[in-house]
Amino acid sequence: MFKSAGIVGCLLFLASTMPVLSDAGAIETLRTQCGVQLNLPSSACDCIAERAGDLSDNQQALVVAAVTDDDATAVALRAQMSIEELTQAATFMADSPAICAQGG
Repeated sequence: MFKSAGIVGCLLFLASTMPVLSDAGAIETLRTQCGVQLNLPSSACDCIAERAGDLSDNQQALVVAAVTDDDATAVALRAQMSIEELTQAATFMADSPAICAQGG
């Protein structure tokens, strides 16, 4: 009985230290940071937010971690994601501002 309680306790601890993978506010954070960091008009930031909707929860969380300088979360997420997922997130970050600034 004590062994299973210890295992449950460890799992609860680990779960509490993992980054939030599905952040309902991720897209809104991207929209806000777009205006702050990229100095783009709201229409371009809306475009970026819309394009972010095509990313998985982990990819959205990674992009948010990158733009908010949350290195610990970014490292944890990168360790969980495939090369394909990472490449898609990186491509989103590299391409979306220019695409959306030109009218999307």
